[in-house]
Amino acid sequence: MGDRRSFPLAFALLGTLSARRGEEEISLGPPQQRAVLAALLLRRGQSVSVEELVAAVWKDPPAGAISVVRTYISRLRAALEPGRYRSRTAGLLRSTPSGYFLSKDGNSCDLELFERDMQTAERRFSKARYTEARELLKRALEHWSGPPLGGLPGPLAHSERSRLTELRLLCQERALEADMRLGQHQRVVPELIRLTSEHPLRERLRQLLMVALYQGDRQAEALAVYHDARRALVEQLGIEPTPPLQALYGRILAADPELLPSVWARPAAVAAVPAQLPGDLPDFTGRTSESDKLLAGLTAPAGLATPVAAITGMGGVGKSSLAVHVAHRLKEYYPDGQLYADLATPDGDPVPPDLVLKYFLGALGAPAGAIPEDSDRRAASFRSRVSGRRILILLDNASDVGQVRALLPGSSHCTVIVTSRARLGSLPTTVRVPLAPMDIDSAALLFTRIVGCRRTPMEPGHVRTVTHLCGLLPLAVRIVASRHAARPDWTLGDTIEELRDERTRLQELRLDDLTVQGCFDLSYRRLTTLQAWAFRELAAAEQQSITGTDAAAVLGLEPADTLRVLDSLVDVGMLESPSYGHYRYQDVMRVFARHGVPHPAGVGLRVGLPARG
Repeated sequence: MGDRRSFPLAFALLGTLSARRGEEEISLGPPQQRAVLAALLLRRGQSVSVEELVAAVWKDPPAGAISVVRTYISRLRAALEPGRYRSRTAGLLRSTPSGYFLSKDGNSCDLELFERDMQTAERRFSKARYTEARELLKRALEHWSGPPLGGLPGPLAHSERSRLTELRLLCQERALEADMRLGQHQRVVPELIRLTSEHPLRERLRQLLMVALYQGDRQAEALAVYHDARRALVEQLGIEPTPPLQALYGRILAADPELLPSVWARPAAVAAVPAQLPGDLPDFTGRTSESDKLLAGLTAPAGLATPVAAITGMGGVGKSSLAVHVAHRLKEYYPDGQLYADLATPDGDPVPPDLVLKYFLGALGAPAGAIPEDSDRRAASFRSRVSGRRILILLDNASDVGQVRALLPGSSHCTVIVTSRARLGSLPTTVRVPLAPMDIDSAALLFTRIVGCRRTPMEPGHVRTVTHLCGLLPLAVRIVASRHAARPDWTLGDTIEELRDERTRLQELRLDDLTVQGCFDLSYRRLTTLQAWAFRELAAAEQQSITGTDAAAVLGLEPADTLRVLDSLVDVGMLESPSYGHYRYQDVMRVFARHGVPHPAGVGLRVGLPARG
């Protein structure tokens, strides 16, 4: 028999965490050590920082948590590759400048196999190739052996367990629908009854059970399923069934012939499935708590309302990157497509909602001649096209609530993620994430990942100094790191000297089409005359934080009028307000206010004061 160490490793996450080499199961140690391995497996092929591993295992990390994680890594290396020379940069579990990396070479993971089969099945299903889709979906479900990440502790296992359980249920629903499309309506009834009893508030399962019963000449039982669903929703959530479930009830009540097996199982016209998300950043770093908050808020059971997430913050703080990153993690939940629109022109002007709707309708398969000219009718047509479909919509760079409201679907099956420099205070949302600059460790890690590991480990203090001079803004850090990586003869000391001078710092924070000044200009150009004047005048103050009273003295305005102006600048991301009545500039924004904008003479109109609040 060959050396067992030459056998490939097979990891399992879709049940109790395990690792097998051939027929041998490998001992993976205590629960926290296993949780570290799970965190690496969930990001297999990517570097995971030590700080991220700590946050994955402990909600409140104990003293010395970093040392404990490093001990776990050492033990996992010994367990997974016994007898191997412990090279930190080679083998299965490798060290990187920022943390650790679990290689994909020569091993497999059941989660990746499940996701691959499910995605392939969705493509087959969208082309009405139901037999192939059914076989792929059933194979995907065979990868499961129990509740995912069984017995693992920690915040990451908790959040991922909910996500993976939802994915499994989506796969089960799709497999049952494929069976029904193939005329197996009687065979799926027992399984649908079991699933609806386990998930009484899940309307898609109720719909499938109602159709299956109706197709088996059990109309009365199909109608009873609706009444049972309505009773559960009203008693537990105080809401009525969604329009698609109500409509199906009406069709069964009216004995709609389109629901008969011979018609319903017929291959339907293939609906357009847009996949418009921009690519995720390969070096996306940090934002773990913000990502977890968004994922938890958008995957929780929804009522009748469309789930909406709002990510807000100043220009350059990384709103779009976070939104795209989260959208890619969510897209498996939305097999009917993902729509994306940048709601700002290159000059920063808002794109009219009716143009976005025309673009969306075309992506959803509407012929050009069938798209209404009237804005209201166009919005209604969009809501009709997405009704009952699971579609993820990313609206980037929104200017205000009015622009967003016109683009919201009316279906709870859809989910919307919005980014904006404005607070969007009156927008109804499921979850809000006001985004601040990065913490120093994440900013330094991002810089290191972009530059590479050859020089930065020798200059850790310089890395932190550079990121501080970048104001911990992801855009600024990315620009400086990319410039530094492209010039191997530079040292970090050279970069620090270039950034120290406030008068020229903005000139250094530009690379190709990336520029911090250009990013801030887009916000500045949208200010009123009064806002722009106050923004420039207050930047001359030496203190880091200024009160409303001090600002009134500088501006020569009444205190109430001053607070209105300051709060309006906070609302559009040009100032920060750490506490009531106190205001400050983000570091690089202060540099922009002092050295990046013109100071025209005669500006200082004291009219058109914004309403406070």
